[in-house]
Order: sequence, then structure tokens, then C-alpha cells
Amino acid sequence: RIRYFFGGTCLCSITLFAAYVSTVYNMAIATSNIQIISTAVVVLFVTEIDRWIFSILGAINEDWTAHAALSEDEMKEQITSQQEEVRNLRKILEMIQESQVQREEITSQQKEIKQLSEIVEKIQVLYASAHSEDVY
Repeated sequence: RIRYFFGGTCLCSITLFAAYVSTVYNMAIATSNIQIISTAVVVLFVTEIDRWIFSILGAINEDWTAHAALSEDEMKEQITSQQEEVRNLRKILEMIQESQVQREEITSQQKEIKQLSEIVEKIQVLYASAHSEDVY
């Protein structure tokens, strides 16, 4: 909410500043009422051109201007779905990290099993050699 308030305040400030600058500019360069009106018409025409360009961009690729057409509810739904996606991705990341830890544990256990197998083989060889001496 603070971001929206700050963004709205900045937007209103910029709009008011633009209106002030336009008024001062018009008063400074205009020598008659007709020039003031013609300058105001030029500003309105530039604003209309901006709308046309926005419409053209929307016609070319709707994704470029889709965010401007979203309602507040749609934005909230989109944000909620993105937050859910982030939560899911975090869970997946945790699962991947956990699986890596388990792989490391498995690798160390396999090494221990190999060492124990070698020890068992040595014991069997020693046992077999001890029994073979008893037989003779």
C-alpha cells in the first residue's frame, strides 16, 4: 500500500508540475490569446499522439500493454498466483538441496560399505588361511 501511495503521489506531482510548466511556458511565449490556445492545442495533440502510439503497440503485441488494461482485482490475482509460484519454486529448491544432501550421505555410506567389504574379505582370507594351517 505504501508503494501505491508513493507511486500515486509521484504521478500526481509530475502531472501538476507538467501543467504548471505548460502554463508558464504558454504565458512566456504567447503574445496573444490565439497563441495561447494554439499552444494548448499542440499539447493536446501530442497527448493524443501518445494514446495512438499506445494503441498501436497494443495492436502489434498485446503483452506489451496488457498490464495497463488489468483491473485491480486482476492484478491482485496475478500477484497472488506469482507469489504461489515463488512459494512452489522455493519448495522445489529445498527439495533439490535436500536430495543433494541425501546423495552425499549415500556416497559416504557407499564408501563405508566398500571399506567394510574389504575388511570382511581380509578377515575371510585370514580365517581361511588359519583354518588351512589347522588342517595340515
